[in-house]
Amino acid sequence: MTVTINILLVSPDPRFRAELESAIASVDDLHPVIHHAGDARQAIEAARSRRPNIALVEMGSDVRPLGAFAEEAAVVSPETTVAAVFRPEGFGPDVSESAILIEAIRAGVKDFLRRPVSSSELAELLRRIQRSASRETGHVGRVVSFVSNKGGVGKSTLCVNAACGLAMRHREQVLLVDASLQMGVCASLLDLTPTTSLTDVVREADRLDVTLIRQLATPHSSGLHLLAAPPDAVEAAEIDDEVLSRVLTLARRTYDFVLVDTFPMLDRAVVAVLDLSDRAYVVVENVVPTLLGGVKFLEVLKGLGVSPDRQRVVLNRYTTLPGSAKSAEVANRLGRSVDHVIPFDKGIVIAANTGEPYVLRPKRLFGCGRQLRGLVDDLDAMSEAAVLPPAPSSNGEALRAANERVEASEEDAQ
Repeated sequence: MTVTINILLVSPDPRFRAELESAIASVDDLHPVIHHAGDARQAIEAARSRRPNIALVEMGSDVRPLGAFAEEAAVVSPETTVAAVFRPEGFGPDVSESAILIEAIRAGVKDFLRRPVSSSELAELLRRIQRSASRETGHVGRVVSFVSNKGGVGKSTLCVNAACGLAMRHREQVLLVDASLQMGVCASLLDLTPTTSLTDVVREADRLDVTLIRQLATPHSSGLHLLAAPPDAVEAAEIDDEVLSRVLTLARRTYDFVLVDTFPMLDRAVVAVLDLSDRAYVVVENVVPTLLGGVKFLEVLKGLGVSPDRQRVVLNRYTTLPGSAKSAEVANRLGRSVDHVIPFDKGIVIAANTGEPYVLRPKRLFGCGRQLRGLVDDLDAMSEAAVLPPAPSSNGEALRAANERVEASEEDAQ
C-alpha cells in the first residue's frame, strides 16, 4: 500500500523545489506531499502546524543557522526528522566536508542528501525516515476521506455509517472528523449535541496534542468519537488548511482510523485533507449529470496527486429505475471500476431522520446492510497493511554515512 510521507522543504530557491519534485516522480511506493518554506521562520511555523515527517534544509559551510533550526524544530515538532541538503562544491576548497557533516550531526541533523538530488538516494532517505517513524510510534493510524463533486449524494450518511461500523470493531479507536465546515451534519446523523468542535482546536492551538484531541472529541454509544464541525459559518471561517492538517496528523497518532467527511468543494481545506489521506472514497450516484461531473472530479483528484490506488469509487443510492445508468455503464463513463455499489434503501433515510445510523441496526437479509458491511471490511483491511520493517536510523548511522562519503571521495581523488 502506498504510504503518505510529508516533506517540508526549507529553501528560498525555486529550482530546488523543481529538482526535488522531479526526483520524487519516480518513487512508487511512497506518496510524498511537499510543503515549502522560504526561510527558517516560515519553516518553524509550518513544522508546528503540519508536523512533517522530514524537513529538508539547505546547508552551507556555516552550520549555525541549521543547528538553530534543528533545535527549535525539535521543540515544536519532535517527530520531524531534520535532514541537510548540500552541494559538496559549495563548502569551498579549504573546508573539510567531513568536518562540516560531523558538526551538522552534533547540531541535531539526522540525515543528509546531496545535490543534485538523485531519485534513488531520495527514495532511500524517505524509506529510512518512514521505517524510523514506524519503529518509534509503533503504528500510525489510517486517514480516510469521503469526497464528492456535489452535495446530496449521501456522502455524509455513508461516512457516518462506515465510521460507526468500524467503531463497533475497534472501540475508542475510530475518530470521525466533520470537515464539512459550512454545513456539517455528522452530529445530527449520530443524534449528538457536541459541546466542543473544530473551533476549540483553533482556540487551544498552543496546547494541542494527542491527549487534547481525544478530550475535544464527543463519544458515541457505538464506540465512535466525533470531532464536530463548527456550529455556524462564522466560526467555520476560523478553520483553515493548517488547522485540519495538524488535527489529522495528531489524530492518526492516537486513533487507528481517522475518517473525514468533507464539503463538496475543492478548497484549500479539502486539498489538505486529501494530502494526508491514505485513501479517498469518491461517492457518486447513477444519475448522468452527476456522473459527468464525477469524470472531471476524478481527473482533478489525479492532478492533485491522489493516485488511482489511493481512490475507491462508491456508487451510492443505486437504483434500476428507467433511464438510470447501470453499474457497468457508470464504470465505463468513469473510466475505472466501481469498488462498492450501495443500493438505495429507504431505511437509510429513516435512520438519518432518527439519528440512529443504519449500520447499527440489527442485521437484515434485505436492504443495503450487506453492502455497507463490505465497505467496512474494505476499511478494516487497511489496518492489516504491511508495515515496513524497522531499520537502524540514528546519529551514529548518519555519522558513519558521512565518514563513508568522505572515504569514497578520497578514493576517487587517488
